Formats: sequence, structure tokens, C-alpha cells
Amino acid sequence: MVTKANKQSVKNFKTLWIRFDANSSDKHQLFFKEHSVRNQEPEYPRNRTLFVLNVPPYATIDCLKHAFTNLCGTVRSVSFSNEKGFKTAYIVFKKEFSLDKAMELSADCVITLNNDENACLTGLEKWCKEYNDTLHDERQMKTDIEEYIGAYDKEVKDRIAQETAAEEDNEGWVTVTSGKKRGQFAPSRKESTINKVQQKEEQRKKKRQLLNFYTFQIREAKKQNLAELRKKFELDKKRLQELKQKRTFKPF
Repeated sequence: MVTKANKQSVKNFKTLWIRFDANSSDKHQLFFKEHSVRNQEPEYPRNRTLFVLNVPPYATIDCLKHAFTNLCGTVRSVSFSNEKGFKTAYIVFKKEFSLDKAMELSADCVITLNNDENACLTGLEKWCKEYNDTLHDERQMKTDIEEYIGAYDKEVKDRIAQETAAEEDNEGWVTVTSGKKRGQFAPSRKESTINKVQQKEEQRKKKRQLLNFYTFQIREAKKQNLAELRKKFELDKKRLQELKQKRTFKPF
């Protein structure tokens, strides 16, 4: 039963029918219109996006893409705003005339998803395909890795050749560098680099010497403090003996 509220909500939509295959006794009515809002999303461009309601659960992205491509023209993308139950779809066409053609579809038009040209998988077959799509082809992955490594090795050789050419001066002399490097592109051991390394090493040695000197100072200060404490203890002991001798009252 169609109420007045439902009529108000669907009056701006056009309709067509969708079914699973030619032998299906049940079919569902789709409600669609041009997707045009004030803040248009970039993934849903104006004049090329179809907004579709009441899409049945068995309809997949590939099936809808194939069906609307046959009816209206090339479909660039199909996306669902919800994945459970009956869904809402955004169908983006490649050309604007495809949207115009979709808006001219008859209300008696019936879309058949599963046919000889396109298979609409459901149930276990659908789950198996979704799982297999998540797996990567080992041969293709190996090929991609080899291509990447080859391109990287070529880049390394080119950079080494550029660095070697840059080290040559006007008279044709080449600066010979050490063979031991931390990395493939370690800095060359030029005179300026060697001087910097030597300066850092000298600063490190001075710092080590100062650290040892301060340690020796602390040790000597502790010894001197201990000697002063012992001397003070002996003086206090001697003073105590003198006070005992000067005491006038001697009970025993």
C-alpha cells in the first residue's frame, strides 16, 4: 500500500525493474534520479552520476556496471553507501549523454543481472571469488619485484657514474677514495673531509682527557677530606682527654 508520505518521497524518482535472471519470478523495482546536491562530492560529478535506491542484496558492483553500460553507455564506477540488505548505489558514467539516456529509460524496462554475457555470482561462489581477489599472483608479483630491483640497480649505477664524473677536475685527475664505505653513496674522502674528521677526533681526545682529569681531581679531594676528618678526630680525642684531666670532682 502506497501512502501519501511515500508518494511525496518518490515523486522525484523514476523507476525500472531488476531481476536476478530470466527464470526469476520475482523482480524488484529500482528508484533512480540524477544525483545533484548543493555540495557535490568530487567522486560523484554533476551531470554524470545516477542515484539509485532499493538495489537488491544479490546485485554486485560488476553486475550493475555491466548492465547499465549495455543500456546507457560506459560506466566509470559503481559504489554502494551501505552493504547490508537493500542498498543505495551511485553510478558514475563516463559521458554526460549516458546519464541522459538513463533518465529516458522506460518504467517497464527490466534489467537482468545474470545472463550469458555476464555472470552474477551469489552465495559460496561469490565468497570464493571475493577471497581469491584478495590473493596476489605469485608470478606477477615476482615480475614486479624484478622490475623494481632492476630499475633501482640502474639508478645506483647512474648515480655512481655521476659522482665519479664530478670528482674529475680540469686537468683530468681523479680523487681516489677508500673502498670501505658505510653506504653506496658515502661521501668522498677529500682533504676537507679528512680535516673535519681529524678535528672531531682531537676534540674527542681532549674531552676524554678533561674527563679523566676531573675524575682524578674528585678522587684527590675525597682523600684530602678524609685526612682532614681523621686529623679533626684526633684533635677532638686529645681535647677530651685534657678535659678529663682538668676535672676537679672525682667520685672514684
